[in-house]
Amino acid sequence: MGVFVRSTVIVPIFQTQSVLSLFLRSLRLTVEADTQLILVNDGSGNEVSELVEEFARKIKTDRSASVTVTTVHNQKPHGCGQALNQGLAIADGDHIFFVDSDLILESGWQSGMLQTLSDHPDAGMTAGVLLYPQTGGVQHCGISFSETLGRHLYLNARTSDLPDSPYTVQLAAFALFAMTRKVKDSVGLLDERYFNGYEDFDYQMRARMLGYRTVVDPKVTSYHWERRNGVHRAGNRKTNLARFWKTWGAHIENDITPRLLDGLRSRAVDLSHYLPLDLAETRIESAAFWQALSDTSAIDRRNVLDYSTSVDGEQPILLPQILPAQLLTEPRPLLILVENFVRLLDNRMWLAQRLQTQSEDVVVDLHGNAMGLGDLHASCWPGVRVR
Repeated sequence: MGVFVRSTVIVPIFQTQSVLSLFLRSLRLTVEADTQLILVNDGSGNEVSELVEEFARKIKTDRSASVTVTTVHNQKPHGCGQALNQGLAIADGDHIFFVDSDLILESGWQSGMLQTLSDHPDAGMTAGVLLYPQTGGVQHCGISFSETLGRHLYLNARTSDLPDSPYTVQLAAFALFAMTRKVKDSVGLLDERYFNGYEDFDYQMRARMLGYRTVVDPKVTSYHWERRNGVHRAGNRKTNLARFWKTWGAHIENDITPRLLDGLRSRAVDLSHYLPLDLAETRIESAAFWQALSDTSAIDRRNVLDYSTSVDGEQPILLPQILPAQLLTEPRPLLILVENFVRLLDNRMWLAQRLQTQSEDVVVDLHGNAMGLGDLHASCWPGVRVR
């Protein structure tokens, strides 16, 4: 009789020794019983190979037969898709996990994701929330789409501002991901023609076509360093992205605007009293947002104050240098649309002065975040990380 394997955890490794050491320590402390670990060293070199083998020996000593480790060593990097496929080919678990080698895993991640799959049997796939180690803000918790663009949902938000319960997203990164064996058997292997990019999105789209979906559990969190994502990732980004949109563009749903409207509804504000202010560079998405509000008679689109052309790329938006001084004392509350709310955090002085006149201002961004000006003012220190 074979050993019962509840979970197979596949870790593709193209990593530095220092970052991998942090990850392996967190994995060793948090991996649960009845787990098959498959570590695929995708051409990271001899030092990493030795570190992986040392980890395998420690697990064998610590956990006996409750956790097994299989190691695979590629002499040269073949890409994340092939590394994951090498793991899938020998995976025995009832549930399959993909885990990046630059995470700092927290206790309960594995049982939490198993519980999510159990609670949502029709979904078949789940992902955790990835946090910036520098700030603790949300780095990734699903992808939301507009007509032409995918965005990281709730980027830089606090975990306390995420939905209270698991929610469905169109796609999520494979950095901390799990699926049932039924999904794996139905979908098969990853498409290795996507080289270090979008193979995870393509896989989930194939699963969606079979009726599965991805659920994000906000209670499952991990810190993510975003280090060494594979060779030639940047060089292949355009071709990977073009292939993904060519294949799946007709099946992508435009859900950014509905999420923005839901964020405003959750604040229960009467927008008819608000003065709309546009500071977002992505004009297609901002136009769709204002039009949606206009269609519901919440605002008159003709009254939108558009200062978006004064916003410079991904640099901080310095409000005193962009907005007219009279807006500081404008008695009506402002509804401010921006690309991502962290772009406004270098405005401690302006925000403090504005709050002396009006405390009901609301900031909405194109990643689905919605917050009051007071919350933004409180977040100005000690700094932020912007994707």
